Amino acid sequence: MAATTTQLKETDYLIIGAGAMGIAFADEIFRQKPDLRITIVDRRKRAGGHWNDAYPFVRLHQPAAFYGVNSLILGNGSNDLSSKSELLNYYDSVIEKLLASGRVEILAGYDYLGEGKVVSLDDPEESLTYKVRKSLVDGTYMKVEVPSTHAPKYEVDDGVNLVPVNELIHTHDKWEKFYVVGSGKTGMDAILFLLDKGVSSDNIFWISPNDAWLFNRAFIQQGSVAEEILKHADCIKIADKSEEIFLEMEKKGGIFRLDKNISPSKWRCATVSPEGLEKLRTVKQVIRKGRVKRIGPSEISFEKGELGYSGKALFVDCSANGLAKRKKKPIFSEGKITLQSILFCQQVFSAATIARLSLVNMSDKRKNQLVPVPHPEFKEDWPVTYSTSIENLLMLHRIFPFWMFRSRLNFMSHEPMLKYFAYAAKAMFMAPTLKKAAKRMPPIQ
Repeated sequence: MAATTTQLKETDYLIIGAGAMGIAFADEIFRQKPDLRITIVDRRKRAGGHWNDAYPFVRLHQPAAFYGVNSLILGNGSNDLSSKSELLNYYDSVIEKLLASGRVEILAGYDYLGEGKVVSLDDPEESLTYKVRKSLVDGTYMKVEVPSTHAPKYEVDDGVNLVPVNELIHTHDKWEKFYVVGSGKTGMDAILFLLDKGVSSDNIFWISPNDAWLFNRAFIQQGSVAEEILKHADCIKIADKSEEIFLEMEKKGGIFRLDKNISPSKWRCATVSPEGLEKLRTVKQVIRKGRVKRIGPSEISFEKGELGYSGKALFVDCSANGLAKRKKKPIFSEGKITLQSILFCQQVFSAATIARLSLVNMSDKRKNQLVPVPHPEFKEDWPVTYSTSIENLLMLHRIFPFWMFRSRLNFMSHEPMLKYFAYAAKAMFMAPTLKKAAKRMPPIQ
């Protein structure tokens, strides 16, 4: 819809950001109150947020069963790991459904300037000013970063062949050696992509600043993930150090590490299949010298020394911090909602839940007993992240238990009703002990 320079409009919810969280919020508001007006603003021309900028071979690391929006099943609604194209087409379908109602408008290619003012990026003279009746919703606070849109934080000399991971699909057969910079989900995906394309593991050098603990994806599946996650509670409540939690979960099979001789410091909720882990372990040239400071024409400078290299080498940047640990802030404030995770590593469910809670007749002070859960970064973050998530879930079950059970984005909802509420009862029973454990094992400040 074309806007005029002086156009004034009204809406109930003005949502900034048409990414996964913003769309999950909008969908739930529309599902509950289809008579309300919703306006979504995004700088991109297409909904889907960071999925637009992600590398072509990216896939979900969690089942499609609990990703997307509540009103529409993603993929076959099971354990499939949706691709980039599937995700973008899915969000197109969600937007099409919302627009068809006549109560939702999408301003794609627009920027939000504050105080209700929105401006077209194609024509800065074209702007709209909104009177927001209920709430401004910030769906951008999490600031997901991907390599194609964020320059590396290390120096790169002229003549060095460095590309974001997106370009790997065009260049995987043109180089002798590959230096993959980054040890997170993106770095793992890049290495698995190269191996699947026939690149010898001897020609892959993995620059891994920090090893990380990894979820065993075989256990993070529809119908089994709730039981698996509750195993962590059993470990947390008796541990004296966070390391003990992960070592015990490793014995149970739910947690992996790349090298059993190295104690990982990171924990980012990344998942890998047993088959994928074995492939990653074929790469023997793992460079653990801390973060890269500079890449020169014949050597790499690290926090912990230098390393020379030669030959026709391509550096693949996978170092963007996809989900940085953001400082938590109140979710509900005067006329504004700031979307944040309220359950560990479950951003879209969190956004839908916040939308549902925004419609409940209670004060912002009461709603803000729902505590944001920043994305974990270190293993020491896990006890407090886990404990806070459990307390949030228990609060929400007291307010709208059957909505929680019926929300497809809630990984627990894929259980039979009796088992679901048995797990909820177990979580309620263990919550005080988990809270004490979190105080006993505080996160790194």
